[in-house]
Amino acid sequence: MNLLPYSPFRAAVLCIAALFTHSASLAQPIAPVLLAEAGAGKHASAAVDAKVKSAAQQDADNAKKWSIYWGWNRSTYSHSDIHFTGSDHDFTIRDVEAKDMQSEVGGAGIVTNYLNPAQFTIPQTNLRIAYQYNTDTAIAFNLDHMKYVMVQNQSVPISGQIKGVTQSGQQVLADDWLNYEHTDGLNILTLELEKQRPVEWFGVNRPAKVFALVGAGIVIPKSNVTMHMTNQVRNDEFHLAGYSVGAGVGLDVDLYKDTFFRTAYKVGYVNLPDVLTSARGDKAAQSFTYNELLIAIGVRF
Repeated sequence: MNLLPYSPFRAAVLCIAALFTHSASLAQPIAPVLLAEAGAGKHASAAVDAKVKSAAQQDADNAKKWSIYWGWNRSTYSHSDIHFTGSDHDFTIRDVEAKDMQSEVGGAGIVTNYLNPAQFTIPQTNLRIAYQYNTDTAIAFNLDHMKYVMVQNQSVPISGQIKGVTQSGQQVLADDWLNYEHTDGLNILTLELEKQRPVEWFGVNRPAKVFALVGAGIVIPKSNVTMHMTNQVRNDEFHLAGYSVGAGVGLDVDLYKDTFFRTAYKVGYVNLPDVLTSARGDKAAQSFTYNELLIAIGVRF
């Protein structure tokens, strides 16, 4: 996009053309003067050019390039109603509380859980592959590997029937009654559109961008469910269970050459109408919202 109006730009071009045409006969006398002035201003011009390049050329260098990052997240979830159906049950538990499942961070946890290649899928992680479409727009394929764990020993309203027995009132979600998790995990795969804007918060040597994004995609949880009340053992399979939409804001900061640090805050809605709860094909359905905070390290190529 041209930042200057068209008319002054055209006038400047005409003036420059006229100047070169008119001054052809004067070129010899003024050449030494121009060369002297150019020599005197060489260092100042180089400094200006360097500053302009560090700010503007950075966008051009990053345009239409791929990038990949790997990072970690924390998440929170809204309460939700969960409807269970199967050959011998049809009931709903309401206002169910859930939390994430963070791997140990303190002490040796950073090394053993987060920086250990053999354990890289265990924490709550993020993977993103993006294409920089132009200087301020990126398109990305994103995997948010979060973990969703129903809080045990909470008392919740229940309705419906289990093995022909009517359920009503309150039910304590004890370990010998129901375990319900998406811990390997709540895998949200989305296609995201990101708009960016450069900022100069860290100086010319640390180019940075703020961004906003929107995304939509599918959810493929590995749901770990044990339904003790129906004598169904733990189910543990990847399964396409529903969809998610979300949005976020964040910050990218260049660290060294094509290496960058990224942090983002995202909110989203998850609808899971087809959660596998047993090997015999029992199902559950739920929907909830989430908040996610992530940090990541990436490279451009």
